[in-house]
Amino acid sequence: MRFVAAFFVLMMTLGSAQAADQWQAREVARMNNCPPKKIEVYQQTLGTDGKTIYRVECNMPKGKGDSSTPTASALLVACDETLCEFQRALPPDTK
Repeated sequence: MRFVAAFFVLMMTLGSAQAADQWQAREVARMNNCPPKKIEVYQQTLGTDGKTIYRVECNMPKGKGDSSTPTASALLVACDETLCEFQRALPPDTK
């Protein structure tokens, strides 16, 4: 019974850590002129030096006929324990 309780506490702790990283990734995106629309895990490394890279889709307004200056449609934000930082911008998707 104690094992189940300890496992539950461990899973709640890990889940809240990832939620905190997503919140920080959202703030990093806002500071880089990218109002976040969707945040998803792009790459994740587990272990003592665990790192999570999030792909943050930007909620940018549609351009009015000026397609000569494409803007980034998404950003990659790397989070390492309690520090999140901008990694790079992704080019817009061409459909």
